Amino acid sequence: MYTTCLFCNSELGTNSVLPTFPVGARLAFDSSRGRLWVICSSCERWNLSPLEERWEAIEDCERRFRSTKVRYSTDNIGLAYLPEGLALVRIGPALKPEIAAWRYGRLLGRWLPAARRDPILRLARRWARQGEAAADFTFRRVLGVHLGYDLSTWLRVHGQSDRVVAVTRGDDGEAAVIRAKHLDDSELLRPDPRAPWQLIVRHDRGFATLTGDDGLHVAGKLLAVLNGGGASEADVRYAVSKLEDATNPDGYFARVAAIAMRSSWGRVPDAPAAAAVDDPPSSDAERLALHLTKRSFWGRGGIGSEPRTRLPRLPLADRLALEMAANEDVERRALEGELAALHSAWRGAESIAAIADKLLFRAPEWAPGPLRA
Repeated sequence: MYTTCLFCNSELGTNSVLPTFPVGARLAFDSSRGRLWVICSSCERWNLSPLEERWEAIEDCERRFRSTKVRYSTDNIGLAYLPEGLALVRIGPALKPEIAAWRYGRLLGRWLPAARRDPILRLARRWARQGEAAADFTFRRVLGVHLGYDLSTWLRVHGQSDRVVAVTRGDDGEAAVIRAKHLDDSELLRPDPRAPWQLIVRHDRGFATLTGDDGLHVAGKLLAVLNGGGASEADVRYAVSKLEDATNPDGYFARVAAIAMRSSWGRVPDAPAAAAVDDPPSSDAERLALHLTKRSFWGRGGIGSEPRTRLPRLPLADRLALEMAANEDVERRALEGELAALHSAWRGAESIAAIADKLLFRAPEWAPGPLRA
């Protein structure tokens, strides 16, 4: 059974309450859709369980939830805290904005009993947010230092610069290790007619181009690092609206994007209407990503915008929407029976954690050979 977070590679912890699923101290479950997540206490991201036998664990969660006093509840979402220390989040027939507010926003942290009982912890978090805002103002306005994006994102990238965040395949087919410091050079490419969604990332041996389903899944991990733990409710709502608008063929943005694609972003301004092309075939998540990249580049300068932009400089709402699209696609495919990809992702997280452990522990020269390996 896997015990490492898919997104930040931290330990997920254990519980002694559910013999069918002893991983994690915070679990979320959706009985109607058969989904069971472990919520990471470090990055707050939700990790979908790859267990083929997850129904038994979900039934255990439902039974324990119903027998426990509910700490918080709406018509669709409830949170219970068991005496043994396990937190359960029950997902009902909620709409996407409400689920996103719990999954990507700060609602869960606000209602977890530990946060409610500890005013010092809440005060420290508030001070941290205010301190980041004050420091960001000082850097920009007082010292005249422009980081290119907000200070909190800069700290997530450079605070632990050598931390391994993902391992993928490079353009040469060999393993490519991506560290936090490499995210500063990750670039989103403006989509062109008949061209797929693409992201260029730096790794230990150079650069790699990510595209398609596999690239989007890796990008989801990178975006989780950049987005941090818990966006504001307004940012989450904005991201959800972008996801919904991206697939609306009759919306204003869809018409504007069609003009941009037809004219190759202004390079062929006299292109006839017949030159319009459809998006390349892709999964739902890749199609969403393609629409969102069109919107992002249009919003940053219209048809004449630059052909690429660094991922940290994308608006938070765009980054959140891309992360949501990637995660939803992974989970949808897993529920449709493609569990091999999910198992592979979990094994990858375990491998990255092992790499990080080796980097943290460097045996002295006098140590036995196996320890120095």
